[in-house]
Amino acid sequence: MLPGLVLLMGAVRALQPVSDPDTFWHIAAGGYLWEHWAFSGPDPWSDMSTQPWRLHEWLPQLGMSALYDAAGLPAVAWLLPVGVVAILLSLWWWLRRSTSLLITALLMAVVFVGMSGSLSLRPHLVTFALTVVTSGAWLQTSLDGKSRWWLVPVTWVWACSHGMWFIGPIIGVVVVVGMCLDRRLDLRACLRLVLVPIASVIAACLTPVGPGLLLSPFEVSEYTSYVQEWQSPSIRDVGFAAFVALCGVLVLIWARRGRPVPWVRVLLVGSAVGLALLYARTVPVGMAILAPVAALEIQKATPLLREKVSRREVGLTLGAALAGLTLAGALVPSTSAKPGAGANDLDSQLSTLPAGTTVCNDYVLGGWLIWKHPNIRPAVDGRTEIYGLDYFKAYLKFQSGSPGWEEYVGRVGCSFALLAQTDAPAAGLVHQQGWSVVRAGERYVLLRAPN
Repeated sequence: MLPGLVLLMGAVRALQPVSDPDTFWHIAAGGYLWEHWAFSGPDPWSDMSTQPWRLHEWLPQLGMSALYDAAGLPAVAWLLPVGVVAILLSLWWWLRRSTSLLITALLMAVVFVGMSGSLSLRPHLVTFALTVVTSGAWLQTSLDGKSRWWLVPVTWVWACSHGMWFIGPIIGVVVVVGMCLDRRLDLRACLRLVLVPIASVIAACLTPVGPGLLLSPFEVSEYTSYVQEWQSPSIRDVGFAAFVALCGVLVLIWARRGRPVPWVRVLLVGSAVGLALLYARTVPVGMAILAPVAALEIQKATPLLREKVSRREVGLTLGAALAGLTLAGALVPSTSAKPGAGANDLDSQLSTLPAGTTVCNDYVLGGWLIWKHPNIRPAVDGRTEIYGLDYFKAYLKFQSGSPGWEEYVGRVGCSFALLAQTDAPAAGLVHQQGWSVVRAGERYVLLRAPN
């Protein structure tokens, strides 16, 4: 029952109000797609965006919008438990091929902790689940040498769901290189296996976004130093600490074994460590790559035997997952009927603003404004890559109240501002620029520019 219990607890733990600021604009993007079916082009919501907007996460966005139209925000909130269960089920499926029940359950729990800081309602949940699937599949290929061509359509779905789809082909190349270094492949076999990641990249270019999808990672890279989730991880983060602990266990096992470790596993672990050290957002991706390798090594280092996967285990595991999702579905109307983020207590004032009103807004409110108040043109939102880097730097200066922050207001030409009451710009606009308070909410304040 242990894997099923982890699944049940994961589903219930993921039950929460919609509080990720980006979730809201993802819902709105799905609605825009259903109406216009345009996957790239000018941004329809902000007058300050200057870069083309590519909807490379269109598949989950369509699903989120359809659920919202059918059953409201609680139905969208239920997708987070669904995503967590999908990740944990993928782990169980691949880990149990080589690992005992006890080790599988423990690793599922460790991976859940390692990903906990990033388990929010966004399409990146697809990346976490499919990284587990791809890592497990390629690790199995390193053992039996078989080409798993089904990874090509999986990559196509991945490329329609999240911008980090390229992790899958990279894992494939890493494994093929490792097998060559281990001298397990001749040239012909190497070429046969490497065709899978090559075909996967070609498949990604055949999504509705087209080959322009290949440019998406480079478009975001300029902004990584300015967004919190793209900062380097800290050992004080529980998720990164869990990743480091699992790496430590693996290194200890290798050190005690006293014989060479296959290059495939060394390179996979090295890739996982590199991703985890790169950004806080990629720690879960590193954990998804690390877990299947750790499962093989921990199983060898313990006297536990791998039990055969029985119908009873499958029934208990899937039954617990279904029970967790059913319980989450029953509770979600009471826990997630209202947004967990946004200036919800200022809705009435915002809804009366004239259509097309430009608002100088707090960064975290941009997506919520796009979703909740289509009459407003936000000055910035979580889609940082569609705003010019120079403009985004000017916004950060405004947000922090640095010298020259007033220039941003003139640049945007906003007639209203929706800001956190504790932020420097709110006080500066009132006391230095003569703006008036329309209404102050619990956390945010709506300001009007002087005539």
